[in-house]
Amino acid sequence: MSAVAGATSTRVGAGHAQEKPRSTRTASVVLLFSASLWGLSWWPMQQLAARGLPAPALTLMAYGGVGLLGLPLLWHQRQRWRGQLRQSLLIAVLGGWASASFVVSMTQGEVVREMLLFYLAPAWSVLGARFLLKEELGLPRLLAVCIAMAGAYLVIRAGGAGDGLGTWSGITAADLMALSSSITFAGNNLVTRAASEIPVASKAVLLMLGCAVVSGLLMVVYAVPLPALSGTTALGVGAFALVWITGGSSTTAYGMSHLEAGRSAIILLAELLAAVASASLIKGRAPSTLEWLGGSLILAAAAIDIWEAGNSQGELA
Repeated sequence: MSAVAGATSTRVGAGHAQEKPRSTRTASVVLLFSASLWGLSWWPMQQLAARGLPAPALTLMAYGGVGLLGLPLLWHQRQRWRGQLRQSLLIAVLGGWASASFVVSMTQGEVVREMLLFYLAPAWSVLGARFLLKEELGLPRLLAVCIAMAGAYLVIRAGGAGDGLGTWSGITAADLMALSSSITFAGNNLVTRAASEIPVASKAVLLMLGCAVVSGLLMVVYAVPLPALSGTTALGVGAFALVWITGGSSTTAYGMSHLEAGRSAIILLAELLAAVASASLIKGRAPSTLEWLGGSLILAAAAIDIWEAGNSQGELA
């Protein structure tokens, strides 16, 4: 779930426009690999769910395990973030819910639909920046929000075939989880931008720990038992934590720190393409006409937001 970070988070790539061509090419390849890896993340999630591991249990163990390993780093950097305790808590809560609900949506819903709905995050970020941070909302970004919402409507409507066009009967619990993930992910990005004193590593650890806590609460509320793991399932959880959470996050951070924000955001859109292509090939389900139309609108809205952000800062060539 890294792709929209390029369009909605802090412009970490700013200031790197003069990188050597070789370094830029390497970073581009790394970032493309990272985006593709995240686009395939639905597969291990669903494989582990098929083995009897509920989504909240997966996120509790995987994110919680990585978060616990990061506790010494969080403690070491405490002097730099304790002055922004409120923002730290918000990062844990918003980022934690975004991650946990994303995994739930991927395991319980249609991969393409839920990924497309998650990609509404740039639109939520634009609205949040306007109403919470009082940033100016220009015509292009307003247009992007309207296009994204129209796309979301078509994607949701795709699940209610046979009903009137004005009904919402196609929406599912997984859809709501994906939507809530996109909203809280956008909120987390806004807080991240404001929490300038908190080191990036500390923000990552806070998100991991927050996801573990949220997952534990979901298990309590919905009476989800913590299953006994077979050796194969335990290895799968460890691989997911190592390859996707640790490896995916690290490669994303590397690529974004060596590229302009505009270029990073464009490359990271490969996550959505990888998810759609892999789900179609592996599951044998091609997107419906409405999903194609809605997805195209959502992707166009993200592209408009990326272009506008880069154009306003002079980052896109």
